Amino acid sequence: MTSKKTLVPVLAATLLLASVAAGCSSNSKTPASTSQGSQSPAASAAPTTIKAMTILFGNPPATDNNKAKEDLEKRGNVKLDVTFVPSEAYKDKLSVAVSAGDSYDLLLLDGGKDDKFTNLVKMGAFHDLTPYLNNTKNLKLIDQAVWNNSAVKGKAYGIPRPRGIYGGGDGNLIIRKDWLDKYNLPVPKTVDELTNVLQVFKGKDPAGGGKTIPLSVNGVDAIGSPGPFAGTNPMQFAFGLPNVWKLDNGKAVRDFQTPEYKAYLDWLQGAWSKGLIDKDAPVLKNQQQVRSKFLAGVAGVFAGNASDLTETNVAKLKQVDPNAEIAIIDLLEGPSGKKGVNVGGGYYGLWVIPSSVPKDKVQKIVDFLDFSASEENAAFAKTGVLGLHASELKDGVAVQTDEQKKQFDLDKPSQFVLENKADPYIYATAKDQAILKVQKASLDVISKAGIANPFLSYNSQVASKNPDSYKKMSAVMTKYVLGESKWDDVQKEIDAWTNALGGQITNELLDQYNEDHK
Repeated sequence: MTSKKTLVPVLAATLLLASVAAGCSSNSKTPASTSQGSQSPAASAAPTTIKAMTILFGNPPATDNNKAKEDLEKRGNVKLDVTFVPSEAYKDKLSVAVSAGDSYDLLLLDGGKDDKFTNLVKMGAFHDLTPYLNNTKNLKLIDQAVWNNSAVKGKAYGIPRPRGIYGGGDGNLIIRKDWLDKYNLPVPKTVDELTNVLQVFKGKDPAGGGKTIPLSVNGVDAIGSPGPFAGTNPMQFAFGLPNVWKLDNGKAVRDFQTPEYKAYLDWLQGAWSKGLIDKDAPVLKNQQQVRSKFLAGVAGVFAGNASDLTETNVAKLKQVDPNAEIAIIDLLEGPSGKKGVNVGGGYYGLWVIPSSVPKDKVQKIVDFLDFSASEENAAFAKTGVLGLHASELKDGVAVQTDEQKKQFDLDKPSQFVLENKADPYIYATAKDQAILKVQKASLDVISKAGIANPFLSYNSQVASKNPDSYKKMSAVMTKYVLGESKWDDVQKEIDAWTNALGGQITNELLDQYNEDHK
């Protein structure tokens, strides 16, 4: 009979090889050591050795005489043995580590909650961490929506590394404030006001020489979702569309299956016919290409987020136009008063503890992650050891000499802070306090208008095996917006999807949702 210990590594390898997305003495002080010291694990006990593996983007931290690592180990009462694996090799290395079962105490699953993770949980590969979280202080600050997104049957088998829940990607519309002022226009709050602004930009040509692009968006590859354009979330929510999926009396409904979808496409069609949308939109590949047009001074509006209001972007624009200013449209209201913002997964990666780790060690590892997520270590990630890596933390920014910055870049203190602090203002990245205030105010507004996707943390194998399932529908939708096809053609493709692969995809997702909500 095959033992469970043997079964888990063998199946884990099979599952994950396919895809698992994804001044310096001992008295040196960190920025908040006196105010946060009580959060450190008990120093009276012997240090806990934690062997961890995590993903690496860029160069690894110094391995010899790393004072940042030493400082964090002392305050956290641990000995860290961290394997930093380059991102391009991480999937394979992680597969091997999970297969071995007992190679590490702590692993970062960069794919988060997917079907591979769920299957591994069911096979007993990882500890259920739910009971170990009861006395944590900082991990409990992670939004409940994030825990829900990463849970399996309501239990936490992984600790999410929190990121922004609201306003990431194309959560807001970014607009040229100086163009609005030039024509005495307020920042638009409704779809009708936005349409009027775009028409003024088109007619007045503030960029000059006929170069003005009122609204820039980009095409889509139709994998996972149909077109015609990406970068239109604020408009979609204004027309009352769900966040990809919604549940209606227990029935799963896809966004394009709603009557509101036609109203949204009709608005795009009207805007396109009037020349309000970038003529290059169908061939633009991503948001960065759209953002580049905005920063080049030719586009008036694009979908970004609060982080686009930084001094860096303003400076780039001012190189083109010294009078340039940027504003953010927090929420766009539609004809029936609808508005909203995407609720994202809210995390990148899950820390899991293999079931081979002794239970008495699990709590110590969780306690260290809780300690890592403290305000003290959020500051430490920016400054390292004061006197060695930085002189001080001022207005959230490290003050460093050239020598300190050089040492900071070598030691990379943030790499050893394995769990980051939950921060609702993660997209508020400006150093300028006036801009920072605007960013935070915008994030406060949209956090009250989140629209969740009930199937966000579930995956359809049918969809994965049929990545082209939206291709025909997307092509027809694009033609409709460009005025080259009729609505009946679009509806025909929606019906075809619903009655074939779409029905299978819907059932798969709904089954997983119902299994988790028994």
